[in-house]
Amino acid sequence: MRQLFEKCRYMQYVAVMSAAMAGICSYMIGSWGSPSIPKLTSSDSPIGVTLNSEEVSWVASSPLLGFIVGSLTSSIPLKVIGPKWSLLSTSLPIAGCWLGIAFSRSAEVLIGLRFLSGVCDGIIATVVPLYIGEVADKDIRGKLITFYPILAGLGNLVVLAVGPFVEYKTLSFMCAAVPILFATTFVFLPESPYFLLRSGRGAESKRSLRRLLSNDVDDTTIDERIKEIEATIRSEVTHKFNVIHIFSRKQFRFAIFISFNLRAATAFGGMTVLKSYLQTIIGVTGSSISPEISSLIFAIAQQPPVILTACLVDRVGRKILLIISTLGCALMLVLEGIYFYLQRVAEIDLSAVSWLPTACLVIYSIMQPIGIGAIPNIIMGEIFADEIKSLAAGITTTFTGSCHFLLARTFLPISEAWGMHTMFWVFGVCCFYGAMFATFVLPETKGRSFLEIQETLSKSRCC
Repeated sequence: MRQLFEKCRYMQYVAVMSAAMAGICSYMIGSWGSPSIPKLTSSDSPIGVTLNSEEVSWVASSPLLGFIVGSLTSSIPLKVIGPKWSLLSTSLPIAGCWLGIAFSRSAEVLIGLRFLSGVCDGIIATVVPLYIGEVADKDIRGKLITFYPILAGLGNLVVLAVGPFVEYKTLSFMCAAVPILFATTFVFLPESPYFLLRSGRGAESKRSLRRLLSNDVDDTTIDERIKEIEATIRSEVTHKFNVIHIFSRKQFRFAIFISFNLRAATAFGGMTVLKSYLQTIIGVTGSSISPEISSLIFAIAQQPPVILTACLVDRVGRKILLIISTLGCALMLVLEGIYFYLQRVAEIDLSAVSWLPTACLVIYSIMQPIGIGAIPNIIMGEIFADEIKSLAAGITTTFTGSCHFLLARTFLPISEAWGMHTMFWVFGVCCFYGAMFATFVLPETKGRSFLEIQETLSKSRCC
């Protein structure tokens, strides 16, 4: 039994699962607004001040502004202290932000703390995939990468399912407990052997690699793996690219073009905004299903599709899942917009179908993780050549954060000026665009080597 336990490389699974707890912290930051905004805008606001729409807009969007800052500056702690301690360095600040949020008494303090938590979120989003990629063996790396969204999604589940039914401070305390629990477990796990070797700490790199492979692995295997890591590091040093180099080659330009389009479709597909304003949206619709119950259903419905995607992505391919997901999301969002238009503009009595808003959003929450919520992350890890992966990932992450911030910041003002139906139709059109892009532009990467993917990109007529 012990030999079987060692052969499964359990330490790699433990390290990835523990790192995913940082993702839980990240997801909690994004979905906190759904149960909290209705309380903050009520006459009995838990912070003693009733927030107006402008303040609410900043409370919802400030973490995304911080996310941009965090993703842009994440390379500094990565180079200085490595991925493990970069992640650990976010735990106490996030916990402190949650405690500050619990006791804050003004909108300005709340916005500031949300911004700081967003900075930590940006670091987490950048560092966790890198850490997983450097501690996981290549034959199980794909499987371990899927663990991250599955486990991190528990953050959404906890906040959306429990948040509506507990007090404002209780939710904040629950959120604060997660980064503390993460820090107490992750601190004992191995550092990336790549970082240790880059830092000239060869002996520590071997010890870390031995823990990740198993203590019983022979020295020859360790030495061979060290040589592989050294070759990768030498390649990184030899092929240092800047932005000009990236846009000078066709396959690199096409990869950036694909990443920007997929990220834009994901951002403007509306999930980030819907998570933040879910209960507010349901409350406005007058749905026969209460906002609290709608939030619970929405949260639970998201989990099975994530697992289903992990099972299907290497069987049916990326394109088909993305097309099915984007078309399904587009249909639900357009229907939601039609409901808002008929109810708020045409002033038609829709009491007979008052369940429809919740039903549309729940079906949307099922369709979104199947493709548009997961596939872009997988494709990003496949279409960027090794020599530009780090720089291209930084560019894409910054672009993604900017899109999410723009959308979160303008959602309420546009909804108040032109009607919420307008925003849902915009979301629907963007999802439909994502389906067209996946159908006619996106190359299928299933079953292809990195070299074959680069050859496909270089032969494309685009860019």
